[in-house]
Parts: sequence; C-alpha cells; structure tokens
Amino acid sequence: MPPPQQPVRLEAGQYLIRTLTESDASDRWAAWPADPEAAYLLNAPARKLSQSDIITYIGSFDQQSRLLLGIFDQKTGTHVGFLTFSIDFAASRALVNLLIGEPSYRNYGVLTAIRRPMTTYIYETLGLQALLASVLAHNQVILDWLLKEGWILERTLHGEIRSQSGDKMLDVCLLKYPREAWQARERELAEKGKR
Repeated sequence: MPPPQQPVRLEAGQYLIRTLTESDASDRWAAWPADPEAAYLLNAPARKLSQSDIITYIGSFDQQSRLLLGIFDQKTGTHVGFLTFSIDFAASRALVNLLIGEPSYRNYGVLTAIRRPMTTYIYETLGLQALLASVLAHNQVILDWLLKEGWILERTLHGEIRSQSGDKMLDVCLLKYPREAWQARERELAEKGKR
C-alpha cells in the first residue's frame, strides 16, 4: 500500500489523535523532556527544549513513512503526548514510540483509550501486518500493559544501552504485535462487549 497522503485524524473517546504540525510546537511540549520521570523512562537526558527544537523535530517527519501524531484531550484541547511510527511498507510493519508528556495524564487510561483507533488505523487503513516496539525493561507499567493487550515479547537484550543517569547498562525488551494478535484481541473484547 502506498504511504498515507492525508493528515491523520482519529477519534479516541476523550482523546483525539492527529497529525502534528509546526503550529503545535509549544513551551509546554518543550518542557516535557525536562521532566525527571519521562527522562528516566525514556533513558534520555533531562533537558528543556526550545520551541525551535520542537519545530525542527516536527520537520524531521515526512508524514508518509515517518508519522508524528499528537494526542489531545478533546474537552480541554490540551496536547498530552505523541506517537511516532517508522513504517517499512515493504516489510509491512511499523516501529511505534509513544510519550505521554503531561504528567497528570500518565497512568490514567490514555493508552487504553487510544489503542483501538490507533491499531485499526495501522492494520485496516495502512494494511500493515505488524507493529514493533522496544521498551526499557525498567518501564514495567508499559511492559505490563503491552503484554496484557496481546503484544509478544520476542526477546530481551541484556545490557544493551548505557543509562543516561549513570554507568549502568540497561536491558531493552523487543516486542511485536502481529495482525493476528490484534484480531484475537478485537474478538476477545467484542465477546466481552468492550468494543
């Protein structure tokens, strides 16, 4: 299937997922990388960015094979996080990354709310066969959620990357969510009346 050409706009209950543009660059977004919890979970140096840094970041996505999508609270309009997809159309798969940047929205069901529209877009609209993710092993909340949703832990790379907060080497978990696992999860939720 050819790369998507139209901006993405997905309704997800309380949330809206849409293509990010330069006009979305904000001081609030620029402050997310300075949050110690986010920095720890991402193994990134804690630092505040500028709006110019954010604009440059947005510009690095072609919105065809590299998508940058924002997650917004529909009631307040608050930009709460973002998703990136690095799509390999030839291999029919995409590597997904996610950050819930607003601390007050972490662990409050954002992932559960956006799961179905996001995966439906990947599997039905784009026609891909698999989603991939890499998660630091110490990010137990995300690992548990992914496994509960049907993702498959393919392997754990021990001592794969150096910690940004010391000399410790960190483990990285590689996960896959094939179309078949998504279909099985959709059937399970339909049977429970949760779709």
